[in-house]
Amino acid sequence: MLGYESERRLKNLLLAISDGELDLERSRQRLCEIRDFAPMSAFERIDRDLNNSLSSREILNFLRDNRNYSASESELYRLVNYFDSDSDGKLNHHE
Repeated sequence: MLGYESERRLKNLLLAISDGELDLERSRQRLCEIRDFAPMSAFERIDRDLNNSLSSREILNFLRDNRNYSASESELYRLVNYFDSDSDGKLNHHE
């Protein structure tokens, strides 16, 4: 049985995850509504060294160039590692 403080922390964690998933789904839906959106074009725009893969640094530079300063390099590193199925430290278009 969990104590009160553990239950509160677990509840807050689950709510934060839920909020993040909801935001992500809303973003997906907005992208689906844009008829001209091409995922490969977006990928190529971020891939500045044209090596067909994205590093956390390239994603960070893209976000900063577009005046988004909310993500840190360590967060993006974790994001890349989460989706990096071949463990090369980068994301290819398929990943």
